[in-house]
Amino acid sequence: MSLIRALADDFRLLTRQQIGELFPMGSASRLNFRLRRLRDGKFLSARPILTDGTTVKYGYYLGPQAHTLFPHPTEQRIVAAIRQQAAQLSDSGLAHRMLVDSVHIRFLTATRYYPEYKLLTWVDQYSQWWATLTEYGIPFHADGYGEYLMLTYFDSLFTFFLEVDRGTERGQTINQKIDQYIAYGESGLHERQFAAKAYRVLVITSTPRRAESLLRTIEARTDKYFWITSWDHFREAKLFDPCWLRPHHKGHHSLAEHL
Repeated sequence: MSLIRALADDFRLLTRQQIGELFPMGSASRLNFRLRRLRDGKFLSARPILTDGTTVKYGYYLGPQAHTLFPHPTEQRIVAAIRQQAAQLSDSGLAHRMLVDSVHIRFLTATRYYPEYKLLTWVDQYSQWWATLTEYGIPFHADGYGEYLMLTYFDSLFTFFLEVDRGTERGQTINQKIDQYIAYGESGLHERQFAAKAYRVLVITSTPRRAESLLRTIEARTDKYFWITSWDHFREAKLFDPCWLRPHHKGHHSLAEHL
């Protein structure tokens, strides 16, 4: 039921690996058994997805009987509509969406290792919330927005925007996005809109080389806001391991650092 709710509320499509990260079951065979039972009962459906342009995996989404697990007719209609939406997701943007979901999962599950940490807010790139932010003068549409607490600090609210860079954007597009974040930070709007003095732009790139290149581009403009790492480094580390580069700051940094 937790998996069905996750697919209805926070996600739309999850791979076997992502499901295993969200709901550890001790062994791959047990996970496969549970997923097979859910598919046999038509509570889950599966579709092939291309994760890196060549590798095919299966993504799991709500099955035709998933709505029957919800008691209220309104919930049942919503779940049926979400299932239809997941079945029709375009393959073209699916790899990017799945990568963003993997970042979300890392933030969701970090409480296993850090009892002083609590994720308060996660807004994905498909939320209608971004239309409201545009009305309030925010000039960008990020891949995500999040807020978390570190209870070891008195002033412990951390806010961030997420940018997952798969290496497909170049030149003017990247420069424009960087300049938008800098202008927003210098405007003071964030403090008034979110009641938080500082924010981070977490940029997760396709490769370490891409991260270093992007860092140099940002260093020509600012020493603030941006925290950069590669997907491999982020995936292999725990959430608060020091794996982030910051413009004009030496070494690697942890998201537990207070600004």
